[in-house]
Amino acid sequence: MASLYPLSHSHQLLQRLLALNKPKSLAPALHFCYLVGGNIEIRGTDAEQPFRQEANFKWLSGCDVPGSALTIEYEHEGGDQVDPAKVHTRLWLPDVDEAEVMWCGLPPAPEDLAKSLHLTSIQRGWTPQALYPPKPKADVPTFLHTMPLVSPPTTIMARINGPKHATEYLEKALHEARRYKTDREVELMAKASEITAGAHKNLMRLVGSGEVADENAAEAEFVSYCRKKGSKHQAYSPILAAGSAAGTLHYIDNDRAFPSEPTLLLVDAGADSNSYAADVTRCIPIGNGGRFTKECKEIYELVLSMQYAAFERIKPGASYEDIQRLMHDVLARGFLRLGIFQVEAASSEDDAVRKLMDEGLTSAFYPHGVGHLLGLDVHDVGGLPDGRSSEPLLKYLRLRVPLEEGFVITVEPGCYFNEHLFAPFKNSSLVNHEVLARYNYVGGVRIEDNLLVTADGFRNLTPEWLPKTVAEVEAVTTGQSA
Repeated sequence: MASLYPLSHSHQLLQRLLALNKPKSLAPALHFCYLVGGNIEIRGTDAEQPFRQEANFKWLSGCDVPGSALTIEYEHEGGDQVDPAKVHTRLWLPDVDEAEVMWCGLPPAPEDLAKSLHLTSIQRGWTPQALYPPKPKADVPTFLHTMPLVSPPTTIMARINGPKHATEYLEKALHEARRYKTDREVELMAKASEITAGAHKNLMRLVGSGEVADENAAEAEFVSYCRKKGSKHQAYSPILAAGSAAGTLHYIDNDRAFPSEPTLLLVDAGADSNSYAADVTRCIPIGNGGRFTKECKEIYELVLSMQYAAFERIKPGASYEDIQRLMHDVLARGFLRLGIFQVEAASSEDDAVRKLMDEGLTSAFYPHGVGHLLGLDVHDVGGLPDGRSSEPLLKYLRLRVPLEEGFVITVEPGCYFNEHLFAPFKNSSLVNHEVLARYNYVGGVRIEDNLLVTADGFRNLTPEWLPKTVAEVEAVTTGQSA
């Protein structure tokens, strides 16, 4: 329930801790988790950097106050289930620094935070020594869980009679638990998506009318719209890439004038809602009266067909590795139909596609993964418990666990024309280089939506009113619709 946020997150975490620590966790024990939040960083001598709370701390506490700490104490009576009545989640705020108050004002009081943060208690003033658990009962073992690289003082360990200090479980349990979004988290992400969609659509209108004519102005308009709608931060550095710049996947210079010849502006940008991310990509025609050129339209519609093919597979149990291979298959067939690829000795289209994928040729035009988990981090944790794949078509895929209900994921196929990526195939007989040359100016196309995996499929958190088809985008860029 939304009203339990973030208290319910500690229950999810403890359930994962028990599952990771079997069979020891089945026996009665005191489980004690200790986390410290982030602090404000200073650039140079006296310039504060914008503060963003460490994501694991934010997920467990809901707190954005720098210099805070969190403890979770759970008296486990045994078995494999958590008893919420015995979970004590305490937020510890830093003492008031009078000098800091002069510059930055009073920090929020515990009673103010308690109006929106549902924890066992919120208190001011703490030291690391004071937060560790007291000496445990002689007949009940203590498991002291911290993040990696956190080492309790030896005096503390001696005082509490040598509990088991473990760093191997807490981070892994956090990453696993954060995969599953609560109703409150989905609500925040839907809000971020709503603001993001409005910013994308507004930018389509401005680019189409000629009011925006360079990448810098495009970014300024996007960010300004989000700020005006209540999103103070972007979820990540916006990508506003025109023409050939869109061939660079994470291009963030955003400092060039639009090309004089018609092409596309790739916009990969998302708002933030209470630290939860949206991650949406659309492409906007530049020039040509607000319409896609022939080549831009063909590549755009190919990428859109890739996304629709992925949508058909999204449901609990689906494998993103299989969907990633499908994306390469759809791209290969599309390039064969456009004449960019040619496999003269193939006995069938299926045979040609297998040869193209075996050669790795599709990766020169679609090098990244089809999507990733989304949450407090734009590339959210938990997607790669066993690391990246060594398989060439999968090596940049960020999600390698079967989909489950409650995951929020991105679906973002793409197609890029990048000389660096294509260099290993510059003499390939499988490419019609004359035809390819006609498409290079397109730069790159990516189309991205954010989906909540449901029991029977998915719910698209990206509003359906955000233009996506060629006809829908052109209706805005040509001024036919608001």
